Amino acid sequence: MKTKKLAIIGLGHVGSSVLATAVQTELFGEIVLIDPRDRVAFGEGLDQTHAGGLLSRKNITIYKGTYKDVADADIIIVAATHVYAEGEIPEDRNELLIENLPIIHEIMGNITQNTQDAMVIFITNPADTVIHIVASYDYPKNLLLSTGTMLDSSRLRQLLGQYYHVDPKSVSGYMMGEHGYTAFPVLSHLTIGGLAYNELADHFPEIPLLTAEDIKEKVVQAAYDVFAAKSGVTNVAVAQSAIDIARCILLDEKSIYPVSVPMIDNEYGFSGPCAYSVPCILGKDGVEKKLLVSLDAWEKGKLAQSVASIQQSIALTE
Repeated sequence: MKTKKLAIIGLGHVGSSVLATAVQTELFGEIVLIDPRDRVAFGEGLDQTHAGGLLSRKNITIYKGTYKDVADADIIIVAATHVYAEGEIPEDRNELLIENLPIIHEIMGNITQNTQDAMVIFITNPADTVIHIVASYDYPKNLLLSTGTMLDSSRLRQLLGQYYHVDPKSVSGYMMGEHGYTAFPVLSHLTIGGLAYNELADHFPEIPLLTAEDIKEKVVQAAYDVFAAKSGVTNVAVAQSAIDIARCILLDEKSIYPVSVPMIDNEYGFSGPCAYSVPCILGKDGVEKKLLVSLDAWEKGKLAQSVASIQQSIALTE
């Protein structure tokens, strides 16, 4: 009987967090690590393997490998990025684009040569431009996605949970559009305990109702609070986002997550190449359905800003 296999490409701050999170989920019996820095991949694998002797850990095969090892992978998570000499990742995700472009092309070229069956989850930034680029390769489009606004949406729920003194998991809502600067909350579909956002003032009269713009700014700023404290790195929450997606795929959960996917049918009336986050049903067949939810006037304007920003980034790659 074949166990589930995960391939992690890129073992920097994010990739090592993906590995640590994946091990704890016990979803995978085999994890292969791929990084041009062979010793980094070897060391990360060996460090995790050494924990296998602890009674709290399951026996998982973890090893440094090559792209040939993705041939029978069920899930591939790409966390590769350009390594800056000073060790700090630029806050502006688009600054990464020129450096990461050849890395993405190399990775996709190697993946497509070895498999057409694995679900490929990209974390590499700029997330939306990256998934647009990889969708140009000969690979099933339903098996390609970026974590997109998964992390932004988690920050949204955490922020509102703290603000209203409730469990963040009682907040049902998400961010759409571009991962980063122009991501925006879809308050027209957000609820807390089943209460629509515009009803909250009736039930929490002591708590001032935040505007959509206030919430957007706070969620976006949250990323930079982490950047400032961790030398330009955010890694733990986005790693969990990627593993949550992987679990949903492997278990065919049909969960609805806001992930970045290619937009090729003039969705929301926008023409030209683009990719951005919308709620998607995820299951054993990957991205099974995009949910193009209705948007109010403010949300439509913010989506237009996201599309313009992403298309400007895409233009730099052509």
